[in-house]
Amino acid sequence: MELSICSDVFGKIPFGEMLDKVKAYGIGAVEITTGGWGGCHYVPAARDLLDNPAKLQAFKDELDKRNIAISALNCSGNPLVNNPMGKAHSQTIHDTAELAGKLGVKTIVTMSGLPEAKAGDVTPNWITSTIS
Repeated sequence: MELSICSDVFGKIPFGEMLDKVKAYGIGAVEITTGGWGGCHYVPAARDLLDNPAKLQAFKDELDKRNIAISALNCSGNPLVNNPMGKAHSQTIHDTAELAGKLGVKTIVTMSGLPEAKAGDVTPNWITSTIS
């Protein structure tokens, strides 16, 4: 079993410093947030790495020199909401899938999100059930 930690717990410290802490804790993998609700401090936009091969290579190099793997890319959000946020979260899922391919990451963490109850609602419709 390989232990992993989500990058969001480290706040906004620099990428290399975050990886050094992961290594110091004896953890061999990190789940990195790439969009949606996550802090996304280390991959603020997947497109930035996808559109810039030098940045993508530098990102990989930081991981490789510490022998740290990416356990998953996390882009959990609300892509089903029919508003600008939902459209942005949907695009992030697509970009994250492409980035995962370039990084060799086999796991993406996401969610379907919630649609509004009816057109024009501004609050997602969270349906729960207490039937036992």
